[in-house]
Amino acid sequence: MEFLKGWEKTKKRLELMWENELLDRCCVCVEAPKDASNPYVEKMPDNPQELKKWYLDPDWILERNLEKFRKTHYAGDAVPSIFTYFGTGGHGKYLCNEKGVEYTRDTIWIHPVINDYDTFDFKMRPDNEFLVKELKILEYLTKEGMGKFFVGLPDNTGSFDALSQLRGNVELMMDLIDKPKDVKNAVDKIVDVLINTGDQIFDVLRRNNDGGSVHSWMGTWSKGRHMQLQCDSSVMMSNEYFKEFIVPELEKTSAWLDNAIYHLDGIEQLRHLDSLLEIKNINMIQWVQVSGQPPITEFIPELKKIQEAKKGLVLLVNKNQIEPLLNEISPRGVILNVMDAKDSQEADDIVRFVENFKYRRV
Repeated sequence: MEFLKGWEKTKKRLELMWENELLDRCCVCVEAPKDASNPYVEKMPDNPQELKKWYLDPDWILERNLEKFRKTHYAGDAVPSIFTYFGTGGHGKYLCNEKGVEYTRDTIWIHPVINDYDTFDFKMRPDNEFLVKELKILEYLTKEGMGKFFVGLPDNTGSFDALSQLRGNVELMMDLIDKPKDVKNAVDKIVDVLINTGDQIFDVLRRNNDGGSVHSWMGTWSKGRHMQLQCDSSVMMSNEYFKEFIVPELEKTSAWLDNAIYHLDGIEQLRHLDSLLEIKNINMIQWVQVSGQPPITEFIPELKKIQEAKKGLVLLVNKNQIEPLLNEISPRGVILNVMDAKDSQEADDIVRFVENFKYRRV
């Protein structure tokens, strides 16, 4: 079954987006149920063994995503893509064993295994059981999806965040004061793990993704290597510590990529924005609207500041936020992911609204 339609024009928009240029409008992705009375609903099991299978059985992953594709209307620049989720900061798993990993309905947890930096082995075996299994899953989905749908990257992102799981949040924060050299050395080694394994993952996926790479839930595609960077742990640190411990990781990782997005998860990270904007190879900032925090429309000055630094914007928004945002920001280098279209008709109406919008700032 063919799900990719109108891809060539979307591809051109996305290519120009990375250059802060426009084809005709800003990129906009809207997914909605084809039948509002029968939407796709994720049905996760409760049993721990079944949960592990839910995450790692390639046939099950394919089956539920095909059901989602069949029941979903993709409007604008939205394209069907499988988000292969093996845990956030999932490359941390490559440095531990099966006993250190727990599969839950919320996420895949990596439990602390680092007690001593000097004795812990940061070298990953080429035959690591997690990586071998994940590459096989990606190869299977790639083969099944060729020319039909895209296969997105796993959530192997944030090497300091991965270290936080391997060491423990509280312990790692104390280590910033007590063992700063050990922390820097550990993060650098985990970045090496990310790059080494990431090259293998990109090599598998690019065959299916039109020679490039896809970030499924951000709706982005790029030639070459492209992924999300993050440091959610930075909400617990000052900008002084962010510059000392996190900026080197982001500089090294973004230099490896062809296009990089930084996942700014919550307004606590705004104190790091100036430092992020100075990193040459970060191309876009994804603004996350965190529950309980002010809406994105209250941060227009910050969005303009990002654009003035020649960085693009990935914005996950509600439909009623589109007009006030587009009245204030430039459409160049922007992708809107609209989260609350109720049906196909509304999804198409949203795209037409963006197409016909008279921008004040271009």
